[in-house]
Amino acid sequence: MIGVHPRDEGELTAAISAAIVDLYARFYAHRRTTATTYLNGRIVLCVLEGILTKEEDALIAEGSRGAVIDGRVAFQTDTQDEFTAAVERLTHRTVTAFLSANQTTPGVACELFFLDESPLEPTAEARA
Repeated sequence: MIGVHPRDEGELTAAISAAIVDLYARFYAHRRTTATTYLNGRIVLCVLEGILTKEEDALIAEGSRGAVIDGRVAFQTDTQDEFTAAVERLTHRTVTAFLSANQTTPGVACELFFLDESPLEPTAEARA
């Protein structure tokens, strides 16, 4: 990643993973989700496991996998600004595109962010 030292990259990926897991916990009210984040140039990929709630597990067991996926797509549509803001805050780069994919068996998701080439100017809050 442009301007990121390899040692710093590990700290950055850990921070992105933590931020995304925190968003999942806040919106889904459970702390079972884990994440691993990868950086490659302009790409940030966050792979999440353990994403499903107990209610979603029950719906899947009843054969309503489609309803769970539809709910997840609606969730991403409603919250993409918060996910994008977290990645922009941590990378100091603008997210130019965001994609999300979910799988119910197993309960995994991928959050994919495309970044611009130039770092954002640090905010006054970040400089303090």
